[in-house]
Amino acid sequence: MPTLTFERSAAQFEFEEAVDLIELDDYIMFGCRSGNCGTCMIQIINGAENLSIKTERETRLFELTGETDPAIRLACQCRAFGDVVMREVN
Repeated sequence: MPTLTFERSAAQFEFEEAVDLIELDDYIMFGCRSGNCGTCMIQIINGAENLSIKTERETRLFELTGETDPAIRLACQCRAFGDVVMREVN
């Protein structure tokens, strides 16, 4: 059962099974929802191993923006399979 935690607010959400982070749209700002804009950038504090691998869209956007921190992800492209602690970047 994944527990997703926002570091700054300590808000926690528990799910019965793997969950797409896009379902947290009340807590994460989303723009295009397809990995093109970068509005939903999050920094993974703990539990990166519990997220789906980076998508081609994430890799492309990060190459275009020069983002090199491996802890930065696009929430719209992530699926959580276990506990994750994150913070919004934008």
